Amino acid sequence: MRRILLATAVMLAMSGSVYAQDAVVVDVPQPAREYVIAHPTDPVVVEGDVAIGTAVPEDVKLVPIPDNPDYGYIYVDKQPVIVTMKDRKVVYMSK
Repeated sequence: MRRILLATAVMLAMSGSVYAQDAVVVDVPQPAREYVIAHPTDPVVVEGDVAIGTAVPEDVKLVPIPDNPDYGYIYVDKQPVIVTMKDRKVVYMSK
C-alpha cells in the first residue's frame, strides 16, 4: 500500500511539472509594471476576451513603456494590460 501511494504521488508530481513546461510564463520587469500603473491611459475597447496569452488586435494602438522597449500597454476596463511588442500577446494583467 505504501509503495502504491508513493508511486501515485510521484506520478502526480511529474505530471504537474510536465504541464508547467507547456505553459509560457513571461516575467514582466517590476519597473515596467510600476510605470504602467503610474501612467494610466484612456481605456480601449477590444473585441473578444483579453487574457494572458491572447493577442491584441493590430488596430489597437499600444503605448510603449520607456526603458522596456519589448513591452507596450493598454488599459481595458480601467485595468492595465501589458503585451509584448513583437507579437502583441498579453503577458500581464492586473487582478
